[in-house]
Amino acid sequence: MFARSQQISSPLLLPLIGSILTTSIILSVCLSLPSKPTLNMQQLLLRAALDLTIAACIHVVTVWTIWRLVREYIEPGAGSLVIHIWAAVAWLPLIATLSAENSLWVSCIVPWACANAIIFLNLWSTVAQDDEPEVSSTPLLFDIPEVRPLWKSLLPYCITIVTAQAGLVFLASGHPWSAASLFSACLLLFFARHPLVDANARNRHRFSRSTILQTAMVFFLITTALTPYLQKAYGLRFLANLLAAVPASTPQIRPAHVAGSAYSGVVLTLPAQPHPRIQPPIRSERVNFSQALMKPVVIPFDGVYWYFKAPDTRPGPGARIQRGDPLKANVRSTDRLALDMEAHQSLGSPISTDCCHALRVDLLNGDDRPGVMRIEIILKDTSGGPHRTLFLGTLPIPSSQLQHIPLNRPPVHESLRFEIPTAAHGSRFDEIQVVIRPSFDRELAGSKVAIQNFVLIP
Repeated sequence: MFARSQQISSPLLLPLIGSILTTSIILSVCLSLPSKPTLNMQQLLLRAALDLTIAACIHVVTVWTIWRLVREYIEPGAGSLVIHIWAAVAWLPLIATLSAENSLWVSCIVPWACANAIIFLNLWSTVAQDDEPEVSSTPLLFDIPEVRPLWKSLLPYCITIVTAQAGLVFLASGHPWSAASLFSACLLLFFARHPLVDANARNRHRFSRSTILQTAMVFFLITTALTPYLQKAYGLRFLANLLAAVPASTPQIRPAHVAGSAYSGVVLTLPAQPHPRIQPPIRSERVNFSQALMKPVVIPFDGVYWYFKAPDTRPGPGARIQRGDPLKANVRSTDRLALDMEAHQSLGSPISTDCCHALRVDLLNGDDRPGVMRIEIILKDTSGGPHRTLFLGTLPIPSSQLQHIPLNRPPVHESLRFEIPTAAHGSRFDEIQVVIRPSFDRELAGSKVAIQNFVLIP
């Protein structure tokens, strides 16, 4: 099956590559990160241990299966292969986690795993040379020593330097996987020119012991990478900044997509409108002169508009982000699935629902297509812990209820009042979500509705 000169080097690639590919594929399918902070400390540690255990089980089964097929052509036994190859495979759960978080540290972890794989091959790369004829070392009288051209000596080093610089360019431009591939190629070139490990039993034993330390390091780094998903970080969120490419307070959300649809959504932003700090009014159940003079608090809308499709709950990571006016934007679904549209306004700091009796929404309806549109208001509290919501109800836009709407009708100013229920006493909110629900026959395109203001009515 294999030539004599390849009895060790070529068969060893089969369990190594087989374990790496199988473990990577299964982990990429099974591993999914939480969409928001839902883990406690115990769950965090169990999650890291579970990822390592799944990777270890896949690794053992794959290596043992391949070893059964090629055991006549390789020197080490199944147990030795499992231990030595694990030094490279142990890093795969961490790589999968960092890749899901879009972390730049992938460019460092992947070359390290690749270095462990190269060292493993180097430790078992001794091939018997008994059949090779001995070459006489006696110099001839007129033997002219062959001088190797300078360019042949410098070419590998030049390729290594250029490859490393290209990897740094990709890393600086935010492409961690491209940088990881180039850094791994640099290591391969370096080890090919200068093998740093002697193939002897002592180094093999030392390498097998180091796999235990590497497993412990992988466990620590996985727990570090998962700290953004803790319910209460207890001061540990700063660890996530060492590995995560995004701030720990805004973990990446991976929404589910409809099979066969590549629609990831649109985020429409508005120019920032600086407004003073919101001072909510003081709610009072007694009607008096001071309450009559109390003015409503106006909150100008400077949030974002989301366009996405079910079953997603927000635009995907690859959503198109651009500035624009929803009255002029033409956003449509890419298939026959309905397009959802929402407006989100962040308030900066929480406001108690005890401040007011009602919330008024001022908007512009620039849609001249027939069909009723309804506005749904949801108040959210996102300040720590699971998000709490308060549903204020759904109201139709009066100008959309007309049976005959003239073409090119100018935008109509509308004001909708949503009562805050007394049962919401003691609640608070720091975000206002406006869901725009069109009629069934017009849900394939975004509604031309623009939010103007929110008004807190005392």
